Amino acid sequence: MSTLSVDTIQGKTTAGTVAMPSGHIVQVQRTYVADADSSYTISSQSLSATGLQCSITPKFSNSLILVDLVSSMANSGANDILKARMYLKIGSASIAQMTGADSYHAGYQHYDRNRYAPLCFSGSYTATSTDTLMFEPYILATNGNNSVSLIHPDSSASLTVTEIKQ
Repeated sequence: MSTLSVDTIQGKTTAGTVAMPSGHIVQVQRTYVADADSSYTISSQSLSATGLQCSITPKFSNSLILVDLVSSMANSGANDILKARMYLKIGSASIAQMTGADSYHAGYQHYDRNRYAPLCFSGSYTATSTDTLMFEPYILATNGNNSVSLIHPDSSASLTVTEIKQ
């Protein structure tokens, strides 16, 4: 009679040695900012890095990575329109827009319609390796004085990245 040894979660400290069933959360990483300063303000008509970054190193090379951004109050300046897209950096590669990122991928604000509205984004990425993944929203300003903020100075924002076992 042969015996089969299967690792269980109990007593294990790393997910890499555990037989995780599909659909289970492996890990969560989160970046949170409260009372943001002007470093999250962009004065450019080109998509520009916001500085709000969250990284995760997948334990499994085929994991589903969930990406959630919440900015309780962004700000499009006088006569400005804010557009936001989520970017992804894989390992040492260059940062690039997530696949499918179009004009309003991660948000849109218009100075006279929803100037102080929250920005929310929920997306996903399927890992192809265990290289570190870094996510960062990029924003741009159009029309007015070209000053938009991902995070209003009196509000907060979080960028949360969750690894799900496939």
